[in-house]
Amino acid sequence: MGSGTAAVAALMQNRRYIGYDIDEEYIKTAEKRINSLLEQKKQTKISELAAK
Repeated sequence: MGSGTAAVAALMQNRRYIGYDIDEEYIKTAEKRINSLLEQKKQTKISELAAK
């Protein structure tokens, strides 16, 4: 899983991913990056709907 770079790239391309790491700190870092991206995508969709 590392820092979540591959997961973030997959989500940006609307792809699925599987992440695994034995180091809990890497998992926490990846979760923060993934959640941040998902929040940005959600805000973008809300903005697009409001513009219509």
